[in-house]
Order: sequence, then structure tokens, then C-alpha cells
Amino acid sequence: MGIDLSALATDEQLYCIIERKVKKEEHKREKPRSRDGALKKCERLFEEGASSKVLTKLEESLREQEKYYRYYVQCFLPVLDEVIERSKKTPNETKEQVKQAISEITYNSKYCFTHNQNDRRNSEDSEAESGYGSDVEDDHKVEISNEITNNNTLLLKAIKNGNNRKFKKYLKDCKHISGIKDEKGGNILHLIASLEKKQKLKFLNIFIKIATEKNLVQLVDSENQEGKTPFQVALIDKITKEKHESHTIQDNDNTLKFLTKLLEHGASSDQLSLPAKDLEKLSEEQNKYYCKFLEKLAERKPETKTKVKEVIAHTINTPDSDDHYQLHLAIKNNDKELFEKLVQKGADISLKDGEGNNALHLIVTKLEREQRLKFLSISLEVDQKEQFIKAVNDKNDNEQTPLHRLLQHIKEKNEDRSCTDRKFEKTKRYKTLELLLKNGADITVQDKDEKNALHYIALFKGEQKVTCLELILGLVKNGTISKDKLGKAINAKNGEGNTPLELALKKKAEKRSIEYLPQGTIFNTATAYDNTTKFCTMLLEIGADPCSLELKDPKFHTKKYYLTLRDLKDYSGTPQKAQEKAKELKEKLEEKYHCKTASKKCKSGIKEAGSGIKKGVSAVAGFIDPAKRTRELLAITITITVIAMVTFAFFQGQMAIGAAIPIIAVAGVICLTLTLGFSGIKKLFEKSTNKAQDTFNDKNRSNSTTEQNQASKNLVNNDQQNLRNETKNQAVQESPNQSEHTENPATKMSDVSILRQFMNKLDGLTNKSSSLAL
Repeated sequence: MGIDLSALATDEQLYCIIERKVKKEEHKREKPRSRDGALKKCERLFEEGASSKVLTKLEESLREQEKYYRYYVQCFLPVLDEVIERSKKTPNETKEQVKQAISEITYNSKYCFTHNQNDRRNSEDSEAESGYGSDVEDDHKVEISNEITNNNTLLLKAIKNGNNRKFKKYLKDCKHISGIKDEKGGNILHLIASLEKKQKLKFLNIFIKIATEKNLVQLVDSENQEGKTPFQVALIDKITKEKHESHTIQDNDNTLKFLTKLLEHGASSDQLSLPAKDLEKLSEEQNKYYCKFLEKLAERKPETKTKVKEVIAHTINTPDSDDHYQLHLAIKNNDKELFEKLVQKGADISLKDGEGNNALHLIVTKLEREQRLKFLSISLEVDQKEQFIKAVNDKNDNEQTPLHRLLQHIKEKNEDRSCTDRKFEKTKRYKTLELLLKNGADITVQDKDEKNALHYIALFKGEQKVTCLELILGLVKNGTISKDKLGKAINAKNGEGNTPLELALKKKAEKRSIEYLPQGTIFNTATAYDNTTKFCTMLLEIGADPCSLELKDPKFHTKKYYLTLRDLKDYSGTPQKAQEKAKELKEKLEEKYHCKTASKKCKSGIKEAGSGIKKGVSAVAGFIDPAKRTRELLAITITITVIAMVTFAFFQGQMAIGAAIPIIAVAGVICLTLTLGFSGIKKLFEKSTNKAQDTFNDKNRSNSTTEQNQASKNLVNNDQQNLRNETKNQAVQESPNQSEHTENPATKMSDVSILRQFMNKLDGLTNKSSSLAL
């Protein structure tokens, strides 16, 4: 039969590890902790098949070395027994072998050995006489074992029944306190920690007085089968209590005193943190109470403050039983004070909820106006800038950053007319956007549809798109946003292959009802360049590709797209290359759809009208008195020029119809005044009045023949009298007119020169209009 060399090597390693640990010159603690490195190595070696005989062999080698022997038997082996018992990977057979070996070593230790030696001497005589010496010794061991077991059982029963008198009695008779366990693997302190109110404190005081310091240190850090120490058992029972009389923890709280005593007698501050599975079961209210209790405990034990802060931060950043974070609940409940406290205590703003939203996502969508700004400001003031930048550019399950969510929120509000009446720069939405952009929000990050911040802005209505772009350009100018990022965002394409410029043009083309390009003349009553034109111009100025102006899909060849191209061609801020591209695309549309703007047709009409006026004036110039002719032609020329200019401005979009009509009306009145004179207008009015009177008289004639004849007679007489009066008046008027017309030749030449000057100006106006049309 061969020798298992691997097993020998494992046993040798186990022997050396334990020997080094036991013979260590100085130990930090009276007993090693269950997390001790040497114990962990022993556990691993037993899992790999190390023999329990190594423990007996080592005990024999240390028996003559009092210092090491005592530490080995009283301190090391009891803890090793607990570690192996809790091990999940160690085979059950190995566990039993180790337990048996440790039990035998402990029972046969020097103290027990001396005690048993005396018993043996007393029984040697009876053994020699009866011949049953070995049987008596075995019975004696069984009797002692049964007595110990019975005492331990009674001790545990006394604790569970809350009988402190019997507990004290049985505790004094207990020889191996650390080895007493209940069915759940809990030691004496675990049971005491489960007692109600004052009882746990009374029993602990009794235990501290009777048990040795060694026993206390060993038990206080011991874990039960659930991995909880006595400290954690008491703490969990306190937190999960169904109803607390008050959320304020009193100084005389029994659990508070109990835990303080455990800390004073060796309990590690690591036990302030609950196991993960227990922490996740706590409700929102229990989480809050847990943090308050720890803060109160830190007041009593100042040396635990640092650890308490760590534990509170860990607790705050652990979701409750409903998978909610305390920080997220504070945002949803609009609780600014709680939010600030949580952030100050270490709440992480980058933690995400079930939909992947972090605290900043929730702030920009769940809160309104001032509250949104206040919560963001608190996050910046308390949290580190790096963490804020990380959170503001983090994506949720829809791959949207908090900046994307805010821009989407602005767009939704943008649809509400009541939200666009005020200046956008004065709204809280604008200030929130400014805050995010100033503090690290990346405009190049794309969502699941590959849209970046500029794609979102391009879909805004009205002046908001221009205002947002101006904000970004201002931040680029002062260095907050890099030029490289701006350039990348401008020419980036979304999932449909559109740049922000193309997206803005398509949005404009489909605005309200879609009106496709008709054949013939397109009338446009716009009063100024619209916001889409300004937005596109700004993008072109800062590097947008002019080729993005072309929308190849015929469904976007609408009247609004055509007019936008026209405006980009004429707008002074548009770069030259972009103007040329806009002009080229506009002409292609005109050629394809056989259309043109009214302004262009108006220019050609003005040219034709000017030519006709020039010819008409030349034709009648020889038949009208020179002075009168000059005055009338001057008035007509000025009037036609004014009307033509106003009409041109109206169709060009530089004047509203409400302003154009009054100007045309005033020009017409002035023209009539200058040509007919006030007396002429008065006569025209009188003739109209007489005509109306004649019509009225004709109706009256049918009522009575006599009255009709009399009226006719009177009318004839009146006409004759009026004719005589008019003849006289005409004679009187002809006399001064003749003297006026007999002017010197210089005056006549002056009138002719004035007329020629206006004729030349009219030619210039018509020629200029023609050039603009081209």
C-alpha cells in the first residue's frame, strides 16, 4: 500500500502553521479571532484533507512547554473548534474528528489530568481488590460528562426564562463557558442579547462579574450559525421592533447601554455594520432609525464616530426592502432638508433606481422650478465636483443622461403655449440647463437614438432653440465647453443620419400643416427672419457643413423649407458659402417645381410699370400746361414710387400688411390733393352730393305730377342761374391764370428739369429692382 505524499504535505503544513501561531512571542489578543489568518489557513487545510491527529501530536510536543501549552489548549483550540464547526466546505466526517480530538485534548489537559490523576489514585485500591478498575474510570467519565451537559442545559434554560438567580448559580458551576451553545449555534451572550428590556443588561452584568475576561473576549466576537455576533443580534432586534415609542433615542435606553458595555469589553466596531441580507430587509423607516441609533451610540463612545460615519454612509447607500434608496425617496417627496442631510452623511448621487435613473435624473424630472435648482445646488455644494460630473453624464436604461432628460422636459413644456410667453432666459428651466452645462454636462453624449444635446435643441419651438445655442456658444467662448466638443456635436448624426442643422430644417418643413410647393407665385407675409433661420445661421457660422442644407427627400420640399432657403440666402449673418449653397438649392427647387416668390414677380412688375409710366408721361407732356403738368406729374411719380416701395417691402417680408395699407392710403390722398387741389376735391364732392340729390328728387316726382312739373321748372331756373354764375367765375379765374401762365422762359425750363430728374430716378428705381430680382 503506497503512502499518500500529498496528505503528508498537508499535515506538515497544518502542524507548522499552528506551531508558529502558538509559539508567537506576543499576541495582540488573549484569544485569536475567528477571522485570524492562521485559523483561516487551518480551515482550508482541513477542507483539503488534513488529519485531526496533527492536533494531538502538537499537544504532546507542547506539553512540557507551559506557556505555549496553556495558549494552545485554552485559547487556540476552542476558537479553532468553532471555526471548523461553522465551515461550509469542510466534510462532516472531518468536523467530527476535529471536534473529538479537541475535546479529548481539553479534557485531558494538565489541569484535568491532575484532577483525574487524584481520582485514579483514590480508585486504585478498589481497582486492585475488585478487578473492575477500567470500568469504574469509564463510568466516572460518563458521569462527569452527563453532569456538565445537565448544568449547561439548565444554564441555557435559566437565560431563556429570564431567571437571573438560577443563571448566576449555574454560571458559577460552569467549567467551559465558551463551549456552551444552543441549537442555533448561539453562545451565552447571543441568548442574553435576545432578552427584553432591562433583563439583557442585568444578565450581562452578572456574566461580566462571574466570567473571566478571557471568556468575555472570546464570546463577544463569536458568531452564530447566521453569522451574527451578540452585538448584532441586539441591534437588529432593536431596529426591527414593530413600534418605537419615539424616534428619539433616550440616553437611558437599555439596548444602548447593553451595546455600549459590549464595546467596552472588546466588541469590535465592525459589528456596527449589519449583514447585507439583514440590511436589505429593513424598511425606509427602519433604515432611518438605524442611522439615528448609530449616531446616538457614537455620542456615548466617541472612538466609534469614524466607524459610525462609514456604517451610516453604507446604510444610506443600501436599498431598502422595496428596493428604494433614501436619497431617491427624499427627492420624490420633495424633502430638501432630508436630502441635504443624506448628502452630507455620504449618500451617493450616482446610485441608480430600477430604471437606471440616478439622483440627478430624478431631480430634473420629478421636481419643479426653484426646487430643482435648490436640490442641484446642494448636490454641488456638498458632493465632490468629480462625482457630480460622473453623475451628470451617466446614462439610464434609455441611455439618456440628466442633460438629455432636462432637454426633453424643456421640449415638453415648450409645447405648452403658456410656458413660452415669457422670456426663456428668465425661466428656471434655462437656469437649470445653465447649471448643468457649467458643471460638466457633455453635449456630445448620445442617447439610444444617437441624439446629442444639439439634436434635442434643434427640435425646440420659437426662440428657445436660439437662446440655448447662444448659451452653449457663450460657454465655449469662456472655455467651459471645448471647441472640439462643440465641433463634434454640430456635425454628429443621429440614428436617422441627420445633423442638428438638418433636423431643424426638417422640423421647419413639417411645421403645422404641410404645404408643398405649388406652381406659380408663392406669397409670404413674414415680417422678419424667423428663429429657424437664425438657428441655422449660427450653426453654419460655427462650422456646420453647408451641404446639410439640402433635404433630398421630396416630402420635405415644402413651402416653409423653400422660404427658409430664401431667407438664409438673404440673411446678412449667413456665411458666403452657405449663402451660395442656399441660393443653389432654392433655384433647383424653382426649376423643379416651376415656382417663384411674389417679391421676385413684384420686381419685374415694377420694372414694367416704370417703363409704362415713362412712356405715358412723355405722351401727354405736350398737351398739358407746363407748370400744372410738372406739379401733377411730380405728385403721380412720388405716389407710384411710394406705393411700389411699400408693396415691395411687404412681399419681401420687411413690412406687415397692417402698416402697408395705411401708407398706401395716405399716398393716394396726397396725390389727389396735389393733382386736383382742394377746390377740385370740393367740386367733386359737391357733384357727388348733387347727383345723390337728383336721384332722391326723381323718386319724389312719381308721387305727384304737379309737384314734378313745379320741381322741373325750378330746376331749369336754377340751372340757368348756376350756368351764369359759373361763366362769371370762370371769367374771373381765367384772368389771373393767364397772367400766371405768362411766366418767363427760365421758370418753364426749371419745371421741365425737375420733371426730367424724377423721370431719371424712376428709371434708376426700376433698374435696381430688376438687378435685385436676379
